[in-house]
Amino acid sequence: MKGKKGFIFIETLVVVAVLTLSLLYTYATYNTAVIKEKTRLRYDDAAFMYRTYYIAKYFHDFRLDMVANNLDASKTSKWITGFNCSNESIFVNAEVEKSFCESLLSNFHVNNIYLTFNDLSFVQDCTDQKTGKCVLLQQVRDDAANYLKTIGGKNIPGYRIIVEYKESKEGNTCSNNCVYYYSSLNVGEF
Repeated sequence: MKGKKGFIFIETLVVVAVLTLSLLYTYATYNTAVIKEKTRLRYDDAAFMYRTYYIAKYFHDFRLDMVANNLDASKTSKWITGFNCSNESIFVNAEVEKSFCESLLSNFHVNNIYLTFNDLSFVQDCTDQKTGKCVLLQQVRDDAANYLKTIGGKNIPGYRIIVEYKESKEGNTCSNNCVYYYSSLNVGEF
């Protein structure tokens, strides 16, 4: 009888250990899925797509071809370029349009605006063996680099405008504990 009690105790410990490991594995998988979903929600959200449309429309009326001239067609060095309201050469009436532009970007909580090629498929496979990072993506924030890797556009000609928004979790302007949102839009040829 005594031997049987010890066996039941050990059997119970083994079952508890197996259940604990199963629950830990399930929790880790669930937590990873939740984190990925939270990150995905920061990419191409409908509200930010709406804002990006109006920003792209606003800048498309000006001289984006001058901004596009800064891009390198070989996509090896300068495949993305930032621009904002300080590029006075793109405005016809610099003072009035610059004031409106700054107001627009401030109200929409824009942190950065980039112009690049529509086809960003080459960025997805870009990783340096030593550092584990892509050399081409060193000129943008890590969050922006992760977003750029999700964009394909293989063999689609033209240009794409990418807007980085910086807001608090409540949707207000922030300086600390900010959340970055990303959205992009095809702006065609110039």
